[in-house]
Amino acid sequence: MTIGPLSVPHFLGSRPARLHRHVPRYGIPLCGLGLLLLGLGGCDPNAACEKAPACAALGLCRADPSGACVAADREHCKAAETCTKSGKCTPKDGACTVGSDDDCQGSEQCKTLGLCSREGDLCIDPGKTFSTECAAACKEKGHCYKKGANCTALGDAHCRGTSDERAEDGTPCRERGQCTAEDGECVAGSDDDCKQGKTCRKLKTNCKAEAGRCVATAAECKDSQACASDGRCGVVDGACAATVDEHCGDSARCKLEGLCRTADGACIAATAADCSRSMVCKKDRRCRADGGACIK
Repeated sequence: MTIGPLSVPHFLGSRPARLHRHVPRYGIPLCGLGLLLLGLGGCDPNAACEKAPACAALGLCRADPSGACVAADREHCKAAETCTKSGKCTPKDGACTVGSDDDCQGSEQCKTLGLCSREGDLCIDPGKTFSTECAAACKEKGHCYKKGANCTALGDAHCRGTSDERAEDGTPCRERGQCTAEDGECVAGSDDDCKQGKTCRKLKTNCKAEAGRCVATAAECKDSQACASDGRCGVVDGACAATVDEHCGDSARCKLEGLCRTADGACIAATAADCSRSMVCKKDRRCRADGGACIK
């Protein structure tokens, strides 16, 4: 008997023969035993995979023993779109994957988005990646990325606590003006960094970057509220401090509380004379100096 124009060999019996074609997971028809038995000749399963769209897109250019198209060599992965765009250039378990930082660094994502480092099967920007296990250290110190056994600061985004340009409250940048990541730590890299810190924003001091921290200048301290109210008109170790009795004597707290003498960078009540001139002596009879304060 015949099926269309094809003659069925007698040893297949009297029933019509089916042409068994294997359709792999990506829908590529490959050669089947039926075609060989019918005398239609063989074919190259690899050639069928190479002609399929998944070869150019995903590097699936070789047939495995089951007939499925898979990624089997680096040459095909390197030539595929998934390598060019996403850095998936290394064959593993039948697919093109991210095998190294070098794979990422040659990709379009690295050039346009900064995703140049491998983590698992992805290309990432470590400086903008926040590890969940580093949440506490991230808020306090900007140590937001897990590298080996430790959390560290790898990018300015870690110091800001966000990938946005405006730093979040409570972060090293917003609290202390330490907005630049350097050698795994958040530091004050510029005066602009310091201007984002709380002290500069609120008190108009500590607005200058020096050796990785924000420090006060003599001019800032002299013009500050700390000078007028507390007598802290000089600079000690980068902070406004009381350095001479004259500044303490001119301060509001000298008149109110008798804190008219300097001691260890602060203004204190050193003598009964300091207290006797103050409001706390006249109103509350706190006219005796003890422990740096006016008491009864």
